Order: sequence, then C-alpha cells, then structure tokens
Amino acid sequence: MFKKIAIATATAALFGIGQAAWAGATASQTLTVNASVATNCRVTTGPGTVTPSYDPTTPGGSPAVNFTPTIVFRCTKGTSSVSVSATLGAHAASTQRQLSLSGGAGGPFLTYQLYQPGAGTPTACAYTTIYNSGVSDYTVGAVFTTSTTDVTVNLCGQIDAGQDAATGTYSDLVSVVVNY
Repeated sequence: MFKKIAIATATAALFGIGQAAWAGATASQTLTVNASVATNCRVTTGPGTVTPSYDPTTPGGSPAVNFTPTIVFRCTKGTSSVSVSATLGAHAASTQRQLSLSGGAGGPFLTYQLYQPGAGTPTACAYTTIYNSGVSDYTVGAVFTTSTTDVTVNLCGQIDAGQDAATGTYSDLVSVVVNY
C-alpha cells in the first residue's frame, strides 16, 4: 500500500499536479465590455397637419395668413451641425409652394411659403428666409449638451395675401427633415 501512495505522489509531482489543484484552485481572465453610442437625432413630435382659415371675401382682399407648425426633436449629446430642411412640397411651381384644392395636381391653388425662424431663435418667426431643402436649411446653432432635452423648431408658414380662392380644402405634402 505504501508503494501505491508513493507512486501516486511521485506521478502527481511529475505532472505538476500539486495540492492546490487537488484542492480546487482557480484561474481568472478579464472581461472587457464596450458600448457604442452613435450620433443620432430622433423626431419626438412631427409637424402634423395644420388647417389655417383663409377668407378671400375680406374687404380689400385677404391679408396674409400665418400658421406655425413645429418639429420637435432631440439628438445624442455632443451632436453638432444639425439643421432642419423642408421640401418644396408636392405642388410647387419652381420655388413657390402651392396648396391644391382637394389635393389635385391641376389646381386651383393657393400660394404659400414656409419660412425659417430667426437666427438663434428657433421658435420666433421672422418671415424672411424661405425653407428650400438643400439650398437653405435652418441651422440649429448649439452643440447638444444632453440627449434628453427636446429642441423645438418652427416652420413659419404664410399663405399669400389677396388670392381669389374657391371654396374647399387646399392641401400640400411637405417633407420636413432633421439633418445631422
């Protein structure tokens, strides 16, 4: 019996199996966890549908009618160079936006425009610079310091004054895009 224990001990020593291995020794490795946060902007509230009233029977002709849809969005913290653009719409004639009676392509039309808010004041309407997608976009001036704060930007709409319009619902379809 002594020989068997001696042989087993000699064999364990020969193959590097010590008492620690017999006692449940451990080995460890490091796990590295990485997370990636991409630059992103998310529209939280779209411009939706607006239906201003236009009255061509107003004495002296209808004044311009203003309306103010908004787009609300948030971007990843640290995002910069964000702008908002708007297409010319489905019924534009050159750079003039047009609302079409009952959405038909042949008119009649009411002309209108979408203007950018004042520089540095995304909710104030100045009615001076027209949104023209890719040509004239509204730049949101600040770098986003948080990913959880909404930014509101007005699309300052104005139906042109003095138009002789028939009764009905006029509409157009404009895509509003947050570029980042």
